[in-house]
Amino acid sequence: MIDIIKAGGPLMSIIIFLSVAGLSVILERGYYFFKNEKDNGELLINHLEKFIKNNERERAIKACDCFKNTSAKVMKTILIEYNGEKMNCCTYDYLEEKARECALREMPKLEKNMWILALAANVTPLAGLLGTVTGMIGAFTAMSKHGAGDPTVLAFGISQALITTASGLIVAIPALVFYNFYQKKIEKALVDMEKNVVEFINILRKM
Repeated sequence: MIDIIKAGGPLMSIIIFLSVAGLSVILERGYYFFKNEKDNGELLINHLEKFIKNNERERAIKACDCFKNTSAKVMKTILIEYNGEKMNCCTYDYLEEKARECALREMPKLEKNMWILALAANVTPLAGLLGTVTGMIGAFTAMSKHGAGDPTVLAFGISQALITTASGLIVAIPALVFYNFYQKKIEKALVDMEKNVVEFINILRKM
């Protein structure tokens, strides 16, 4: 493996660095989404509706702490600002603004380090392509100096070109797959949050 890396030339260091960075983000984001975004928002709303009907606001706030997803954090913010019978149309608008404010605070947590994964997906194939070009330049330069009679003259440059191309694609393909997968997870979390928050505020309006 070390011989292959050395044969790939100096651009292999960039590809290896981005592969390590990309893998770190894949594992970190996978753990984050598994830990924080697997809870059912509808289940939480059912609990909150029951507590609010029984005037158990503190229990409703504690219930939000038992759920780790983005929806729960936003609904906890709503409950902290909720004043029950003292609410009017203007203050419900205020609750919606507080929900948006909390959602904007939570978005960076969902998107954390995604730029690194995008960088790995986009830069590694370009680094591989650059390695291909430099390898072929080296091969033809050697051929111009030593002639084409000995195939080993071309071997080093061509092998460098193929190794960097393959390495770049090996890193870029899974990075791109996971980037799109996590982007879908982020989109789903935001859509679910918006739906759950609207539903919850409508429940509060009816109280």
